[in-house]
Amino acid sequence: MISVKNLSKEFNSQDEKQRVLKNINLHIGYDELITIMGVSGGGKSTLLQIIALLTEPTEGEIYYGDYKVDFKNERYINDYRRNNIGLIFQNANLISSLTPLENLIIAMDTKRSYKEKVMKAKSLLDEVGLSKKYNCNVTSLSGGEAQRVAVVRALVNDPDLILCDEPTGALDSQNSKRVIDLLMKIRNERKCTIIIVTHDREIGELGERKIQLREGEIHEVDNHL
Repeated sequence: MISVKNLSKEFNSQDEKQRVLKNINLHIGYDELITIMGVSGGGKSTLLQIIALLTEPTEGEIYYGDYKVDFKNERYINDYRRNNIGLIFQNANLISSLTPLENLIIAMDTKRSYKEKVMKAKSLLDEVGLSKKYNCNVTSLSGGEAQRVAVVRALVNDPDLILCDEPTGALDSQNSKRVIDLLMKIRNERKCTIIIVTHDREIGELGERKIQLREGEIHEVDNHL
């Protein structure tokens, strides 16, 4: 599905360059549950952003199937991400001027009719117990409700890959469990690949493959790369 080859990433920090990822090699297959753990600043989120095609690596290559990603081809990058990758972040990042229903509809591909989009959005919100919140102001949602909207927003285009960057980082323990249970349900029902970046060891242990990143390098991997 995805191959990461000899990948490095540098950022300019004042007068020096800071290398946050160093010669990363990684293969990600279909229907996998992978957790990436490590301390803050260890490169976890940067690696996820590169896999998500949000950030270009300084060195190295990424292949989606047989296609070598060309980060200069912005149209392809944007279309591929929109149609094939679901993204979930620590904060829900909902558009405050839109309702939960509208936040889902606006994220959908353009091939569906508006009626189809509404039906799908309602079905997804129903799945996470938000059938009474279709048309409310998103600012009235609790943190847990907003994050559930963000989770199903990542599903609107039926992606093969879902990338989660600290998806429970802003939630209390009860809502964290609900979001993680939801992600496990999605994995079991949809057979998609889910990658979760987390500093929470309990969540990290859920991975069928557990990757440790320390100072930009992979130091430990459970199971095989």
